[in-house]
Amino acid sequence: MKTKTFQAPMEIKTDGEPGEFRATFSTFNVIDKDNDVTLPGAFKDGAAVRISYWGHRWQDLPVGRGVIHQDGTRAFVDGRFFLDTTAGKETYLTVKGLGDLQEWSYGYDVLNSELGKQDGRDVRFLKELAVAEVSPVMLGAGITMTDSIKDFAEHPSGAVPQKSEDDHGHDRASDTPTNPLLSVIASQVEKLRFEVEL
Repeated sequence: MKTKTFQAPMEIKTDGEPGEFRATFSTFNVIDKDNDVTLPGAFKDGAAVRISYWGHRWQDLPVGRGVIHQDGTRAFVDGRFFLDTTAGKETYLTVKGLGDLQEWSYGYDVLNSELGKQDGRDVRFLKELAVAEVSPVMLGAGITMTDSIKDFAEHPSGAVPQKSEDDHGHDRASDTPTNPLLSVIASQVEKLRFEVEL
């Protein structure tokens, strides 16, 4: 398994879910420090990917997950850090704090490549890659950046609000029933409680 890294301004977003980010982890048609040139279409658009702890620390638990996308000039990941874990929260705060100093890397297997020349240099053209993970790193091999990251305000307890439902159909962030049947039952219980108090 190889790793490749790449670096620039970051937008702090106020919309979206806590911990969300977008990061460019590969720039196409550029000779990187490994004399590789990644070609457009080398990545599987829409592929799910793990976000690794700082510096490809595969021995540690992942700190998030994301989806790979690409356009004609770059490949990027739309991801979300696991803010309810210590490692996920630490990584989020570090990436956000570093801003345009943050660089990214990815772990991959080469499925299709070809040797050739670009700008008079011998290079390897990477035509198809299978990406196992994307990771924030100290220094990269080419051009990467954190494009945007979601700002968030913590609860006084330090907890991060979650929008997912529990097994009883309640929104964990608001404790409001989201299942329609449960909503009806809850309103009937509230009505009975009011009548009893009268």
